[in-house]
Amino acid sequence: MTGDLRRVLVRPPLAEDVMEWQAAGWRAAPDPVAAAREHEAFCLLLEEAGAEVVVSQHDPGNPDALYPYDPVLVGEEGAVLLRPGKVGRRGEPNALVPSLEDAGVPVAASLGGPALAEGGDTLWLDESTLLVGIGYRTNE
Repeated sequence: MTGDLRRVLVRPPLAEDVMEWQAAGWRAAPDPVAAAREHEAFCLLLEEAGAEVVVSQHDPGNPDALYPYDPVLVGEEGAVLLRPGKVGRRGEPNALVPSLEDAGVPVAASLGGPALAEGGDTLWLDESTLLVGIGYRTNE
């Protein structure tokens, strides 16, 4: 899907997220004050560009949940719940469902095992062409 960016689902950094940074495989402890400031600036940029910012509080305590683009892919029919390659992120797609429903985005499909896919490995080239990179978090 290509076109104007009209609505964006974001997940702010939460206080609970800081505790699990090592378990999530992060290389350094996050700075919660800087993260909150950067998130607010990002949301402001999105709004200034004309996008509606939808805030989700899903999956508290999971620092990787800051990246809601990874567990869900949105298309014309609604959201496709993906299946992250990183085991610790496998609960994120279902944790996002209430936020998607609140935003009026239906769940159109979900990816089951053994398939793995993360949104960060995808890119809409045009309205009907989705490019998918194959790697350690997205398989065939």
